[in-house]
This record gives sequence, structure tokens and C-alpha cells, in this order.
Amino acid sequence: MKGMLASATLGGMALPRTMSASPAEDEPHYGYLGRVKGYREWQVIDPGLKITRLETFNRGPLALVRVTASDGSTGWGQIAPYDANLTALVLHQKVARHVLGRDASEIDAINDRVIDANMKFPWSFVCRALGGIDTALWDLYGKKHGKPVCELLGGDLKPIPAYGSSMSRSLSPEDEAERLVRLRFEEGFGAFKIRVGQSTGHDRDASPGRTEAIIPAIRKALGSEVDLLADANSCYTPPRAIEVGRILEAHGYYHFEEPCPYWELEWTAAVNAALKMKVAGGEQDNDLAQWRRMIAMKAVDILQPDICYIGGITRTLRVAQMARGTGQLVVPHAANLSLVTVFTMHVMAALPNAGPYLEYSIEYESELTRQVREMFDPALQVRDGVARISPEPGWGVTVRQSWLDHAEYQVSEYEGG
Repeated sequence: MKGMLASATLGGMALPRTMSASPAEDEPHYGYLGRVKGYREWQVIDPGLKITRLETFNRGPLALVRVTASDGSTGWGQIAPYDANLTALVLHQKVARHVLGRDASEIDAINDRVIDANMKFPWSFVCRALGGIDTALWDLYGKKHGKPVCELLGGDLKPIPAYGSSMSRSLSPEDEAERLVRLRFEEGFGAFKIRVGQSTGHDRDASPGRTEAIIPAIRKALGSEVDLLADANSCYTPPRAIEVGRILEAHGYYHFEEPCPYWELEWTAAVNAALKMKVAGGEQDNDLAQWRRMIAMKAVDILQPDICYIGGITRTLRVAQMARGTGQLVVPHAANLSLVTVFTMHVMAALPNAGPYLEYSIEYESELTRQVREMFDPALQVRDGVARISPEPGWGVTVRQSWLDHAEYQVSEYEGG
């Protein structure tokens, strides 16, 4: 088995309540939009509530979505960070018309309709907008039941081990090592991720020789008891990726993330086949047919759907179900401390094939993190190397009115009967 760690099973996934049509045993199964054979539709609340209002609140790189149902119940979700103003526009102009007036319980049908109806341009901003609505609906479900979302999914409130995720390529190996040692002491992280190469760097390094220097420097500074991960952000061709991967292996790193341009699945699969360590990827991918191919060809060992990029909780769960029984772990991408990390905690608490660590950004002074501190309570934090899920219903957070008061507001409403 690749890597040094076994899969962490964090509870079982509850089965949804209604069964979709599935082919007979002797008929082929095509898995449209990520539906495994025998896929069961989610029906978490009783039918009968219409979605009547979709509101967006945008400030800089962040945007929240509030869904309101015909009984006045509401839920909060989040659009994927960065260029959130563009996603909010797409939500109101291209997505809202396919959601308003729909039964709030039919989350699978809502997801599929948004994709089908946008067949000319179904990915990226459409999925980011859908993710804001889908996550808001799951919050509404939790509030209707008085339970955290993870419990609706069959999970529980167990603490989740987190790895400290560095986003920096500007720090020297020595300064990065000093920072990680300090955070190991202050917050108890048992694992860290560093950056190698350059984002879509065409085999170039962030600075000459940085990759070859930082890999051993971090291992030496933190010792053998800390698990280390590395992210290349689509930097390398296969020969260079394999070369870097073998350096990582020599220093006992656990996973090598996105070694090649993510759209070059065959490149990544070749790197994965050549290395003994685990290869991770998928954060950018939002096409569920592409996910099916990625899983079938074992392009990676660790699957990293981003809940806000892929279109929400429902589509993330489809990826996880496609991977059941393949030996591939699921560790959703969560590279900032906005609500995407909250969503990821709830999902990881329910997935039987979740990986060992939650991704947790250590860029505490970034512009986005500073704004997140103003956006919701309680603030995210890691203590003794673990993150804890709020026991309150839904996502367990309260959006601050002071943040909303300074946001750009847009609303779409249902005009039917």
C-alpha cells in the first residue's frame, strides 16, 4: 500500500430515503452526473416547501448565499472565494431561475437541473454558484431537524485531525521551517503541507533551488514524528514530477499533490504509477464525468474535491460514493478559513473513506482570513492538532450582521403561485 498512513474511518454515511430508478442487473449503468449504480436520492426534509428567495451578500473575495423557503425557514451557504462578485452575477442570471419555485427537499434534482440547463457553459462559475445554493440548503435542512449537517450525513462530532497548510512560496526554507516549528508548538499540528515548484510553473521553481532545499529542511526541522505533505499546484511535466517525488519519498513525505497540470490526467497517472508515495489531486475539477474517469484510472490515491468549486455537498458526496471500494481516500480541498473549511469538517466527519487529515490554512494574516474573522462566529481554530465541529444546527455558525451591512446585496425571488 502506498504511503505511511491508513484511512481514518470517521463514521458511516446515512442512506437517503428515496431510491432513484436504476438499471436491471444485466443492463449497463452509465452513472450520469456521478450517480453510482443504485444511487439513492437525498430527501432530508419532507416535500412541500418551495424555494422562494435567493440572496447574495458579496464583500471582496467572499460571498454568502441565503436561501429562503415558503415557510420562512432559511439557510446560509457560501460561493467559492475569489471573483465572488462574478459568481454572484452568474447565480442570479443563470442559476436562480432553475432553483426558485422548486421543492426544497429535492436537492439531487436541483443540482442536476442547474447543470443540464447550463449545458453551453456548465462548469466553473456555474458550479461555484450552485455550491452556494447547495450548501445553504444543507444548512436549512440542519436547522429544520435541529442537528449539525454531519449528523444528517450519518457522522458525528468527533474531533478531526488537521494539517497546517502553507500557501507560501515566498518564504525561504529556513523561515518556513521556523514558522512550522512554532505552529507545531503553539497549536499541536501533527502534519504540515508545504509548496514546491511554482503554480503552473512549466517545471520552473519559485526561486532557483528552492524545492531541493525546502524538502529536507522541513523534515530536519520537524523530525520524523510529523507527517509532511507537498503541493506542486500543477507545476511539472512527468519526468520532473517523478524526480521531485523521489526526493519527497527519500525524506518520508506522505503525499504529493497536483504534481502535473490537473487537466493532464494521463500525466498524473504516470507519475502516480512511478512513485511509491501517495499522489493527491482533483481540487480544481467540477465535472463529475471527469471525476469518474479520474477514479477509474487511479490517476491519484487521494481525491480532493473542493466543496465550493464542485457545486456543493451533494456533488462532493457523489465523488466520495464513486470512490467507495477503490482504495482511494477523500480529503476535500479547503485552502482557506472561510466556510469551505466548515463544510469540509462536516463532510469528513461522515465519510467512511475520508483521509486522515483536514486541510487547515495557516495563512492567518492574509486579506481573506482577516475578512473571514468578521464574517461568522464561532471562529475556526485548531487546538492540540484537531478541529472541532460546532454542535449547533446546520453549519453551526452565526453570520455577523455587521459583515452583511457592508456587503453588495442582490436578490432573486419566486414570482409564481
